[in-house]
Amino acid sequence: MSMDMDVNIRNRIDELGKKGKREEGKVLKLAGVVLSKGISNEIAYSNVNSATYDHLKDNIVVSGVKTNEFGERSVQVSAIKELGFRLKFLEFGTSKMSAQAPMERGSAISRDEVAAVLAAGMRRIMQL
Repeated sequence: MSMDMDVNIRNRIDELGKKGKREEGKVLKLAGVVLSKGISNEIAYSNVNSATYDHLKDNIVVSGVKTNEFGERSVQVSAIKELGFRLKFLEFGTSKMSAQAPMERGSAISRDEVAAVLAAGMRRIMQL
């Protein structure tokens, strides 16, 4: 993606106003969902079979769309707050367990699919 395309899409979103921001948010959220599925596919279920136990694989979520101080919009993909420590242990390992890196592998596997979702979303916004 060239720098001119980034400027063109940003200008188009600004021209559309609230509708453009809403469409951009939908595209970002959809790309986040694709990424979260890729990450959760890399995490195995634990052996605990309790009805109250929350498996990490089922709790990879996408945040709402956030805007930073520079106007860049993004979503975050992570585990729910209560299970974030488990994901950290899986990603980086501990003194007794080697790192399994589900976030790194999941993002690498779903990279092409996320790029396709973002490209399709940009085309849809440019056609509005």
